[in-house]
Amino acid sequence: MKEINIMSNNLSKKKWVCVIVGLILVGTAIMYISPIAFVSDGVLTRKKVNEYKMQYDLGATRRHDYQATDIYLVYFGFEKVLVQKEDMHEGYDIELVRIMPFLYRWKREPKESVFRVTIGNKKYYYTIVST
Repeated sequence: MKEINIMSNNLSKKKWVCVIVGLILVGTAIMYISPIAFVSDGVLTRKKVNEYKMQYDLGATRRHDYQATDIYLVYFGFEKVLVQKEDMHEGYDIELVRIMPFLYRWKREPKESVFRVTIGNKKYYYTIVST
């Protein structure tokens, strides 16, 4: 009987080790792909850039519902997040609301399709194409 108990304890320890390793891997993957911007029907197209000197070609972009007005950003980090809409190669600040730790939201007007997201020294272009 004692041998069975010892084996079940070892099995539960192995499960805990697997769960912890799995959580570490998932956490690392999320940190690597962060930041992620999305609307109610999908993820926005993202491109990391060095400067905002010109609008970059983002290639094929995902199509989204025309009525999507709230854009959400998931960022697992502690640096300041700044969002700007781009119009005629100029950036204009947008009000960014922090909903929860690591989750932000901003409003989108129907004609806006390109956004500049600056996190610390990192710069990203996000684009949303409505159908």
